[in-house]
Amino acid sequence: MQRLIAVGLAVVLGVVLVSVAFAHAEPANVKPGQNAVLTTAPTEVVLLMSQEMARQAGGNDIVVQDSKGTEVTKQPAAIDSANRKKLSVPLPAGLSPGVYTVRWRTLSADDGDPASGNYTFTFDPNGTASPGKEAVREDALGVNTPSTDSAASAGSADSGAGTSWVLVAAVGVAMFVLGAGGSFLLVQKRG
Repeated sequence: MQRLIAVGLAVVLGVVLVSVAFAHAEPANVKPGQNAVLTTAPTEVVLLMSQEMARQAGGNDIVVQDSKGTEVTKQPAAIDSANRKKLSVPLPAGLSPGVYTVRWRTLSADDGDPASGNYTFTFDPNGTASPGKEAVREDALGVNTPSTDSAASAGSADSGAGTSWVLVAAVGVAMFVLGAGGSFLLVQKRG
C-alpha cells in the first residue's frame, strides 16, 4: 500500500511541476502582427493571451512606443469583459509613419505569474503590406495556438520566449520525480 501511495505522490508531483512550468499568460495571437508592415494606421493593438489574466491594477498593460522611444498610447490597456484572454489598447488618430514597439506585461489568473515581452510593427503608407507573424505561441506539441477571436487572429506577436525549453525542463523534472519514486519502491522492496 505504501508503494502505491509513493508512486501516486510522485506522479501527482510530476504533473503539478509540468503544469506550473507552463503557467504564463503570453500572447498567442496579436494585431498588428510581429514585424507587420501596415499601409494604413492601426486604430488599436489587440493581444489574445494563452491564459486568462488576473484583474489586478497595473498587472496587465500594453505600451506602444515610436522609434524614438516616445509612448504613443494615451490610455492603459483593458481586459475584455467577455474574454479575459483579450487585452487591447487604442492608438491615437494621426499616427506618424515609422517603426513602433509594442511592450506588454501580463499577470496570469491561474497562478499569479507575471510575464512580459515586446515586438515591433511598421506603419508605412508607401510600403508593401505584410501581416507579419500572426500566431506566435506554440503549444507543447509545436502547434500554433488557434485564435478564438477574429480581431486577434489578424496579427500576432512573439514574446521572445519559446516553449520548447520549458517542455524539455518539465519532462526532465517529471522523469526525475518518477525515477525517485521508482528508486524509493526498489529500496522498500529490498527492505
